[in-house]
Amino acid sequence: MTATTSTDFDDNTSDDDTCSAAPTFELTVDNTVIVVTDDTGTLLDVLREQAGICSVKDGCSPQGQCGCCTVLVDGKARVSCVTPVKRVRGRKITTLDGLDPAIRDRWAQAFAATGASQCGFCTTGIICRFAALSDSDTDHQDTVHNDIHNDIDAAKRALAAHLCRCTGWQPILDAWAAFPNTQPSDNQTDNTTNSPAVRRATIEGRTPQTTGIHVALGTGGFADDTAPADALVAVRSPNPTDASTYDAAGHAWVLAETLAEARRLAAATPGRRTTATWDPPLQVPPGDWDLTLRTSWTEPAYLETDASWCLPRGDPASPLGNGGAFGGKTDSPV
Repeated sequence: MTATTSTDFDDNTSDDDTCSAAPTFELTVDNTVIVVTDDTGTLLDVLREQAGICSVKDGCSPQGQCGCCTVLVDGKARVSCVTPVKRVRGRKITTLDGLDPAIRDRWAQAFAATGASQCGFCTTGIICRFAALSDSDTDHQDTVHNDIHNDIDAAKRALAAHLCRCTGWQPILDAWAAFPNTQPSDNQTDNTTNSPAVRRATIEGRTPQTTGIHVALGTGGFADDTAPADALVAVRSPNPTDASTYDAAGHAWVLAETLAEARRLAAATPGRRTTATWDPPLQVPPGDWDLTLRTSWTEPAYLETDASWCLPRGDPASPLGNGGAFGGKTDSPV
């Protein structure tokens, strides 16, 4: 996935300049006060790396292109990977985990009932944005927001800040319309080996998989979400240095306590632009053709980062594991 410009559609960044924030300050995240000790990172860095909130997904950081890391800042949807944490000091941050449990589970049920979630990586951000849009209908707070949920165009505009590789947009729009008449389900998981859905997903994904309503909430089993809290982070280094460690294939890696530090040591700085070139995989066969019709090519790649982890002398977590086995991955160097 190549991105050229930021697509943070939230238009919430007109607050006063807070770039002079002190190195240590407080944020309220899901009604819990946390102390931010490093003000140089993004809100996504703090939520995932410091607060350990894995429902906030890292799909493209720091490009603001996929919407997987969307959270609510004072009730307004914002893409956290392009939001400097210093800019939201003193604000109230709400992630998917911090939504009212009954509302959150109703969204999960609506997404499951309409087939709007498969792997579950993008849906956590979409649900956060939909929840904020639903709550914005202040004229109908006592009618379960029926009027705004009849406005499909409003949902389409909201989805402009998101990418989805699994379902396309129609099932997600169906989930938006179905939400007012949806109730939470008691059966949040379907992770038994006897489940036909789990068996099928495991065959398709070539590694144990999980299915169920919980997948829409981002807990389908992504390796980057399940790594131990004290794990070191390894990042491939395009420019090997004295700090590099080499694997059996000769690839250089660096180790660090945090992802940000590993990227710094590896000189692997994510950017919003790339000079890499690519060619569509489908070519016109040779021949005397009267007319050639060709649609644009959309890369069907997965959104989640390739990640794995392993305890000493243990079995590595598969980077192919996710809810429902969706993804373009057939193998991974990690």
